[in-house]
Amino acid sequence: MIDLGLARVGRLVQHTPQTWKTIHVAGTNGKGSICAYLSSMLAASGLSWARFTSPHLIDRWDCIAVNGRPVSEAVFREAEDVIKKRDEGNRIGATEFELLTATAFEIFHRQKVEFGVVEVGLGGRLDATNVLKQKAVTVIAKIGLDHQSFLGNTIEQITLQKAGIMRPGVPCVVDGSNQPSVLKVIQDHARQVGAELHYPTTSTLAETLASEKLEPHQIQNLACAHMAFRLACPEKDSSLGQFLPAIKQMQWPGRLQTLDIPRIVGHPREVLLDGAHNPQSAEVLARYVQRHLRTRGQPVTWVLAATQGKDMDGIFGLLLRPGDQVAAVRFGPVDRMPWVKPADPAELLRLAVQHGAKDAATHDAGDDVKGALTWASQAAGDGPLSSCCTSATMPPSHLVVVCGHAIWLGGPKHGWDESEWLIESYKQGETPTFIEHIKAGLQVLSQDDSAVLVFSGGPTRPETALSEAQSYHNLALANGYFNLFPTTSTTTTTTTTKAELPPPPPPLSTSRILLEERALDSYSNILLSLVAFWRHHGGVWPSRLTIVSHGFKRERLVDGHCAAIGFPLDRVAFVGINPPGVVDDDDDHCITGTGVGSLAVGGGGGGEKGREMKRGVQLALGQWKEDPHGVGEELAGKRRARNCWGVHQRLFVDEGERERSGVDVRVLADGSESLVEGGRRPWGRG
Repeated sequence: MIDLGLARVGRLVQHTPQTWKTIHVAGTNGKGSICAYLSSMLAASGLSWARFTSPHLIDRWDCIAVNGRPVSEAVFREAEDVIKKRDEGNRIGATEFELLTATAFEIFHRQKVEFGVVEVGLGGRLDATNVLKQKAVTVIAKIGLDHQSFLGNTIEQITLQKAGIMRPGVPCVVDGSNQPSVLKVIQDHARQVGAELHYPTTSTLAETLASEKLEPHQIQNLACAHMAFRLACPEKDSSLGQFLPAIKQMQWPGRLQTLDIPRIVGHPREVLLDGAHNPQSAEVLARYVQRHLRTRGQPVTWVLAATQGKDMDGIFGLLLRPGDQVAAVRFGPVDRMPWVKPADPAELLRLAVQHGAKDAATHDAGDDVKGALTWASQAAGDGPLSSCCTSATMPPSHLVVVCGHAIWLGGPKHGWDESEWLIESYKQGETPTFIEHIKAGLQVLSQDDSAVLVFSGGPTRPETALSEAQSYHNLALANGYFNLFPTTSTTTTTTTTKAELPPPPPPLSTSRILLEERALDSYSNILLSLVAFWRHHGGVWPSRLTIVSHGFKRERLVDGHCAAIGFPLDRVAFVGINPPGVVDDDDDHCITGTGVGSLAVGGGGGGEKGREMKRGVQLALGQWKEDPHGVGEELAGKRRARNCWGVHQRLFVDEGERERSGVDVRVLADGSESLVEGGRRPWGRG
């Protein structure tokens, strides 16, 4: 339900201190990119920040990021529970977006960030985000016709709604490429409010961006973001050139994004992905396609999906050309946004033919995204392939799990000084090994476009609520490990001629890295990571699994846990890196033979530490053999003892999610959940 107004959300957030300064961004097109650029500039300046954009891509919590990472499910649900109780206790009756906005602001406060970058959801004046109190700068991006049923039938009426984010004495950055009638409405409203307007010019950026091959709209958005940053953070003022390294690492999924999809279609193939949702964004996409994909005179093959009610006649009129080929597909349900309905693929194809698509070269894929891409790839041959989708995504298939063993608290040595870690006494000397685990997981991720990496481990120490998983991710960021292993996939949006050198591969995208922050033992590392993968990727289970841990734990993790969980062992790979002085008894070369590429790396001879470790390993192995799912008193008791922060040990959030998963689960006496022996195991297929 969409019900604009500020009364309900105002009551929701009245007990959430707004302790951060905000850059508030409105507009029809470009506001998401401006928020992403601003985030990069804040990060490069050493400022702590959080970002709230909408709608979410998959899960509700992926629209809230703190210091470069989407918030964890655990952090999100804790804040959301507070907001929901406030809503129910005061009988406010807030909408889903109002609850989400209030949750985001609660997280901003709890994370103690200095700046919040907030994208308007719909309109501006009555949008839930407009309850922000400490606005440092407002930004009005490109404005076009959209959401007329809520904002007005003319572009001037829509502009007035979006201009409603202005505040007296707060500077407002305006995209000067808007049409004159839009600019006049903004100017008139600014005079009434008492806000000073700033119009960034792209001409001043020409020299800096000459070699960057950016599209005109990207330069315009970048100019708006840079001016907004300079106004919000005058003490951190820097030239745009100083921010370019950080901006180049920024990825905004679904915006002129080129992807490699060989594992989906069965052969090497690139597809251009863009979420053009109105004629204005379609015009940008059409201009890009004309410049980069239609250069050889070949027709373009499209995979199209759309939301009901969008101006597809106007969008197709800009995108399609005579002779183009089209597959249409229906996207699935959008979490907590039941009003977002997919358009009928048959109706999309009928309209596409009216705009010049070949009637004999269309394909109704129903709700089969993979089938749509496979058909389109075959139909395109060596011609260009583009996907214009509002919600459809291409699921990964390979889960890489890095098992956590300790907590890095941060510090100037970036983890290379053991005093920066919280570890048990028997793990002394192992922290360099933990760092090698992190690097090994990232290396596996970089070598497979279909892979997703999960850092797994909960908050296991009473001294801090920081989880093992989050600390591993923090360490990777601090050491620049995402740049150490550049991805092999194509995610850039530029093209090169034969005379030019290809651009360097981009760094690993943090969107391919998840945090699992509930696991309290090695069994849970694997099982809860499987569930995190499924939940984050729209109900798709991985068909392959790689585990990164100590080499001497291979038997427990693979032959024990994976077998108990029911993941096919011929689809499991193991990367084992031992601490110094520890080598597997049965392997002089430190190479194990399980799965599809297992590796264990030792660190020298035996020694008392090694013998002590192996005694502990054998003891634990015996316990897990007797109790494969860890539900008996001994292993479950160890799990409870580690759960100093009371993190729930359920596999699924409710009965509905449990049913959708296809996993047979039983609820134990303490409220935790366990797999049913011999029950359904949907993972590992394909």
